[in-house]
Amino acid sequence: MFGRVEKFVDPITAAVWRLRKTTSSRKPWFIAAVCLFLASCIGPNLENWPDTIPQKQIFIITYDADEENQDRQSKTEYLEWVLSFYQGNLAYQSGWQDIQGYVYEAPAPEAEQELLEQLNLLGIAIGSEWSKHNDVRQIDTRMLSLWGSTIQLAADFDKQKQTVEVIAIDIDLLLNGSLSKQEIVEERYAGILGLELFGDF
Repeated sequence: MFGRVEKFVDPITAAVWRLRKTTSSRKPWFIAAVCLFLASCIGPNLENWPDTIPQKQIFIITYDADEENQDRQSKTEYLEWVLSFYQGNLAYQSGWQDIQGYVYEAPAPEAEQELLEQLNLLGIAIGSEWSKHNDVRQIDTRMLSLWGSTIQLAADFDKQKQTVEVIAIDIDLLLNGSLSKQEIVEERYAGILGLELFGDF
């Protein structure tokens, strides 16, 4: 009877019904499978690339240029991580778009526009590297969280602009091998920018 009814209901309702009928010993496995199914339903949509983030082609060029990453990660997976970087995901609710929205009032409109452009370029630099496979990427989630917190900790517009410039320099140094991942720590930015330590990065 259940099998016939299941054909006429949506997949989520069917999953709930099946969960009620599942024995207690099998419920944890079934719940995990349902969660994976639901996560796949709300994953990034690569066909409708948002106008609010840089063009997909920018990231495709980065993907195509890294043969080592191509051996470990498909282009689709890479682009899905790019979207997660900008929009957030189930694990990390905030994305780079949230950081870009956190800009202090500027002394002049052109100054604000300049900072927004710098944040846009910084986002491309970070996101295109962070979205690669864990075995390949030079920028990890710890560093991303540290940089996001550092930008938000800036006390005013001028300090925020300085922070973005310092992080941009560090990314260049990191990607050309002049700076190691281990050197990207909170004490570095506390010293350079005069910020209070904020812990656990």
